[in-house]
Amino acid sequence: MKRTLLFVFIICECLGILQAQNPADLAATPAVQETQNVQTDIIQFPEDALAKSMETSLSKKGKGLGVINSDGSIYVIGAATTARPSNMSGFINSRNVAYSIAEMTAKMNLLRMAGESISSGRGFQLLEDIIEGEDPDAKEKATLLQKAATLADKSMDKALSAMGVSDAEIKAMNESKKKAVYEQNYNQTILSLVAGMVKGCAVVRIAEGESGKDDYQVAVCMKYSPEFQSFASAIQGGGSGSIPSAATKQSRTEIMSMSEQELVKRLGVWVTYNGQGQMEVYGFGQQEVQETGSRASAAYSRAYSQARLQAVNNIKNFVAEDLVANESMQSTEKLREYADGTNAYFSRNKWEQAVKSKTTTLNIATEQVRQWKGVHPVSGKNVAGFVVAWTFENAQQAAKLRQQIDNNSGHIQQKSSSEGPRQQTTKGAITITGNDDDL
Repeated sequence: MKRTLLFVFIICECLGILQAQNPADLAATPAVQETQNVQTDIIQFPEDALAKSMETSLSKKGKGLGVINSDGSIYVIGAATTARPSNMSGFINSRNVAYSIAEMTAKMNLLRMAGESISSGRGFQLLEDIIEGEDPDAKEKATLLQKAATLADKSMDKALSAMGVSDAEIKAMNESKKKAVYEQNYNQTILSLVAGMVKGCAVVRIAEGESGKDDYQVAVCMKYSPEFQSFASAIQGGGSGSIPSAATKQSRTEIMSMSEQELVKRLGVWVTYNGQGQMEVYGFGQQEVQETGSRASAAYSRAYSQARLQAVNNIKNFVAEDLVANESMQSTEKLREYADGTNAYFSRNKWEQAVKSKTTTLNIATEQVRQWKGVHPVSGKNVAGFVVAWTFENAQQAAKLRQQIDNNSGHIQQKSSSEGPRQQTTKGAITITGNDDDL
């Protein structure tokens, strides 16, 4: 009787507590809140930051990312990760490579918007084969050759054992393929082909940064527009044809007044307007300086030459680049169940992507705008940079110079030109370079 009264008392107390306790108050208790406030560490990569930045800027102008806008402009993003960590030598060169891969990926995404050739196929196979007992009609007398093979196998086992091969290994060698009573196979293949000549596609914004654990990413947003394509055609024609014009800009003055810290962030090309309102394009290039302790001047001279070559090539790629992109994905899944109750599972997802720029030649005349040297803010590596430009005025002067040289000589010849242990990189700030006025 006492136990019954005690049980009733406990039940009444619990009911009283529940009635007195507001459900909202229960939800606010530490025990409940501990299960609700689960912290997740989501790292924002430069590609994500660039996409958000572009969407914000473009929406102000009634434009979108990855769509054909009303003015014919298209904005696409590509990204790549450096193969070399930021705290090791060779990082600046790897950063240049990552930029090139990101740029080609963005151009591939642009070509896809005009259509891509897709080939795909998939299929599956099921098998169920459950056997009980032994089929009397399946028995047959062993042939002389089968008996000889069995004898040879036993002799080989003895030889292997004498050579020191374990019994477990010999047993594994003698195991035949298990007979499956149930099989499930699935296979899917997808192939994509994109090809085309890209003209007038320039970078308008770059985001890059260190995510830690040797993960440094470079992301670019590229813009294609009818005006850019018209300008690229004019450059390809050596200045013949109409040059797009707009409001005047003091772009040359802006570049000359840029600090080395700002120039380190500049890669690719910048399409803008000059003081006469004519469209012009600037090419940026930079190279890591491999100093050996002596002959530093020679190291910088070599780096300047390489940076200039990259800058000119960036303008050439703006004018025209013939791309072929192949992408394939294959998914395979297999399941086996055997008569002895065991099973086996296999899965494979294979993805390949290849983008190739065909070799093309273009004769363009550029002028030197600026030669600079600085330090990369993340890696601390010395960088030599070069800025070149294509302008309508310079193209006309270059044409006259070419004619004069050809008249005098007929030809002109051009001359070509141990680390210790380290820690993994740590996460750093993402830098985004670009102006809303260029969108």
